[in-house]
Amino acid sequence: MKSLLVGIVSMTLFSGVFITTSSMRMAPVEKPVSNEDSLWDTTALVWGIDLSHHQKNVNWDQIECEKPYFIFFKATEGATHTDRMYHQYKMEAAERDIKVGSYHFFSYTTSGKDQALHFLKTAHITKGDLPPVLDVEFKKQMASSAWIAKNVKEWVDIVEDSIGVKPIIYCPCKMYNQHLETVLSDEYMLWIADYRKNPPGCNWTFWQKTDRHRLDGIAGNVDYNEFRGDIRDLHEILID
Repeated sequence: MKSLLVGIVSMTLFSGVFITTSSMRMAPVEKPVSNEDSLWDTTALVWGIDLSHHQKNVNWDQIECEKPYFIFFKATEGATHTDRMYHQYKMEAAERDIKVGSYHFFSYTTSGKDQALHFLKTAHITKGDLPPVLDVEFKKQMASSAWIAKNVKEWVDIVEDSIGVKPIIYCPCKMYNQHLETVLSDEYMLWIADYRKNPPGCNWTFWQKTDRHRLDGIAGNVDYNEFRGDIRDLHEILID
């Protein structure tokens, strides 16, 4: 009787240990979220910056500590100017698995066609890039609204025909409403600059919230932007 009792207790204890151990092995392991893992984190705020030669030397190792999800780089301006840091910046960011894009600063002194051809020759847009961007801003010396509309449309049509995707339009909301809305369909994504509030009256995809952001690895201020969507949505708009 004593031997039987000991045997039953022993089997019960062994069974309990086995069940507990098995349960521990089957339990899912939580994976910490980082920028590299963020494809699976649909709650993260997807933010980025934009850079030109004005930021001068960038310490890319320091940027790794607070890595943006995306960076847009100035490639060209007008029909002749190329940003001297464009190719180096873009290569450094891509090597760190930051999503990259390229923008052209629109000039009111040369045709949209000449500016588009200069951008295409310089930017070398590739698979996996964000769509190209046309940056249209208010200047002291501006052309007529009709000229702006015609030449902006010329630029976007030439670039779209070459790359196969609609460019993103960067501008203040007022610029879009006054000069661009009549010639650009709702299919164009907007990147709106508004440093005071959520841009009213514009269905934006990117929002430039401030030009005074500070980031380790960059001396001085830098533009800070938010994407209207999660990381999966950002991957959906990459050029394929």
